[in-house]
This record gives sequence, structure tokens and C-alpha cells, in this order.
Amino acid sequence: MLTSDIDVDRSIVTFRNEDGKTELTISTAPLSTVEATPAAHLIPPPGAKAETALKQTAEIITSLTNTNSYIHIDFPDVISICASAAIRIIRFNAGDDPSKAFSDALAAQGINPSCCDRALINIGAPANIGLAKVTSLVTIVQEAVQDDALIICGLALDPQQKDTEITVILAKPEGETAAHETAKKELTTGKDTQMMQEERWIHQTRRFGSLI
Repeated sequence: MLTSDIDVDRSIVTFRNEDGKTELTISTAPLSTVEATPAAHLIPPPGAKAETALKQTAEIITSLTNTNSYIHIDFPDVISICASAAIRIIRFNAGDDPSKAFSDALAAQGINPSCCDRALINIGAPANIGLAKVTSLVTIVQEAVQDDALIICGLALDPQQKDTEITVILAKPEGETAAHETAKKELTTGKDTQMMQEERWIHQTRRFGSLI
């Protein structure tokens, strides 16, 4: 069972597995300032407070991954979409014109999906929804993002549900976290130190060789 913990002061939500291990950190700050990896940068909807956006994100992701769905989304799927990316989350009711509903949801947040190279789509629908309808809903999102985008889909069926509700996580590359950059710098520094030691050893060997 996935759990989440919100740190308002640091503007992050941390997702942990059953063993308490941190699997993903989502922050409303740019990834370059986040001391955790893997991580994602959540861009809140216009006018939304960071705390509110983080709470909604925690609820959405834990619900997606903890629900026993017809086509299940597990947490590695979420990580595949969100890690090292700036993410936006939208939810909308398909209604009679799902294409327009999706466009309206994008416009409300000022999102340009054509720059996104990953998308997670979860469809919550009545049990009698047909395969053709599900495919058409996925296609609406698929055609909006990049042609070679990674698409992961989930489907939850509920006999009591009347409307079809769609949750979409859109992601575009942002770069590595501060923690990753620090680790990379330390690794590079370690390699540089080793190279300096090797060069020093070669130089000393040459000096020694010139004396005999």
C-alpha cells in the first residue's frame, strides 16, 4: 500500500512503499532545488496554493495506484511518467464531447500538451463502457502530445458510476534534481582525483626513470 506525506514547509509530497522507502518526491519547486531523487516538479493550476495542489496530487496518485482496477496503474508506472519532469495534472468529465472537454481542461491551466513526451491516462467509467470508447478517449490525449510520447493507460470500471471521468498526468523533461547533480559532481570529482593521482604517479615514475 502506497502512502504519502506532505511537508508544507518544503513544499513537497513524498510517496513511500510498505517498507517506508521513499519511491518518489514531488515538489512545487524546480527540480534543480530538490534534494531527492527520483523527483518531479508539480506545476499547480493557476491560482491554486502549493499546499492545496500537493494534497490533491497525493490523493490522485494514491487513489490511482491503490485502487484495484480493470487495467491497473502501479507506482512504477507513475515514476516512469513523472521522474525528472515538470508535470501537470488535469481531471475532466468526458461528457458528450470528450475532445472539447479535454481542450477546455488544458486551456483552463494554460497547458500546451505538444511539448509533453509522457502521459499517464486513467479512465474511470461505467462497467458497460465499450473498448471503442476507451480507445477513442486515449487517442484524444495521444494525438495532443508528442508523436513518440510514452503513454501509460489505466481503466477502472464501476457498475454504480454513470459518468466517465478521466485523469491525465502530462509530463515534459525538466532535468535532474539537485541531489542527482550533487552525486554526479561527487562522482566526477572522484574521477578527477583519481586521474590526478595517476598523472602524478606517471610523472614521478618518469622522474625516477631519468635518475637511473
